[in-house]
Amino acid sequence: MPNLANNKECTGCAACFNVCQKSAITMLEDAEGFLLPRVHTTRCVECGMCEKRCPAIHPLTSETKEQKAYALINSIDRKQSSSGGAFSLFARYVLERDGIVFGAAMNDNLHVSHIKVDRVEDLNRLRGSKYVQSAIGRIYQDVKQELNVGRLVLFSGTPCQVAGLYAFLGKRYEENLMTLDLVCHGVPNQKTFDTYLRKLKNSNRLSMGDGNVERIRFRKLDSWSIVPSVKFSKTKWQMLEQEDNAYMGAFFKGLTYRESCFRCPYANLKRMGNFTIADFWGIGRHGKPFKKDVSSGISLVLDNCGRMITLIDELQKHAYIEERDIKEAVAENGNLKHPLERPESRDSAVKDLLDEKITLLDYSGKYGLLKKENLKYYVSKCLRSLIYALRLYNVYKRISYKLGK
Repeated sequence: MPNLANNKECTGCAACFNVCQKSAITMLEDAEGFLLPRVHTTRCVECGMCEKRCPAIHPLTSETKEQKAYALINSIDRKQSSSGGAFSLFARYVLERDGIVFGAAMNDNLHVSHIKVDRVEDLNRLRGSKYVQSAIGRIYQDVKQELNVGRLVLFSGTPCQVAGLYAFLGKRYEENLMTLDLVCHGVPNQKTFDTYLRKLKNSNRLSMGDGNVERIRFRKLDSWSIVPSVKFSKTKWQMLEQEDNAYMGAFFKGLTYRESCFRCPYANLKRMGNFTIADFWGIGRHGKPFKKDVSSGISLVLDNCGRMITLIDELQKHAYIEERDIKEAVAENGNLKHPLERPESRDSAVKDLLDEKITLLDYSGKYGLLKKENLKYYVSKCLRSLIYALRLYNVYKRISYKLGK
């Protein structure tokens, strides 16, 4: 029988699932909700392809060479994107050439999975940050089908998903495949996210009306900030604070990540994708000044294999692109240096979030996610609400950024 990666090594990339021609592998949730491959012994013919194509067992070699860093501001899509709009710019380039784009989307049920888009009008489905590991399904097979008929393809995902795609394909398809990997902190799963949403429904701090969470927004799309908001069926958008923001609070502490995230081989400058995209945190604070307005977000783009030279003239028709120093790019992007250290409370944190009996308030208190509700807290909250109401957030962000906050 195949000897696949264990739960501490497996990234859930689904390369094995896609490569199996006998449908002998299923991606199933473990006790914590993370997808892992399971082999059906009655179907398996022991061809060994799943083992051979597993990037956790047989790590891929990074193709990084002559790496360069760029700051990018997409003038068309910046206000609809959670950073400088780099993903949308690359996606437009591909779609305008009758190509197809594959990326993560959140559906009406708030489930995250990879889908394909072949019209600029549908790009909105792929925009915005999703702090949930997307289900790959059989999307690698769809990518290969499009590549084999000569279509230009863009694939965007976490570095382990890009590695999974290349492992499945067995070659890089340099002529018509473009890959974007994300600077990734780590990934929680759909099960913990669904449980969190059910608990959020019972929150005493939100005026929810009836029904479940209808929509969730992890970041403001017209500003450079992480301001989670939620909308119920009969309410307006509401910012999530204190225990109601427990999911993101746990995320930034690394309390809910997949085990493999804490030993991620891609959390460095040896990247998997042709390009790496992220927020350009700290731009202008580490080296030469950056003269453009940063309040609406700036994208970091790492050109990992010298392809920008063939694209930059076209991309600059709709974007400002400036080459920056690699050291500046790394300075405030910690996951370009190393993976996050595994918290001691990681196991109990996942278990407790999945426990329907533990409220978000109890969870947040146990794991240190609450701010002290004193005079300073309430003054800050009132000022923040006023800034949003007066549409002054970008002004505030511009000033605070220059002050190094």
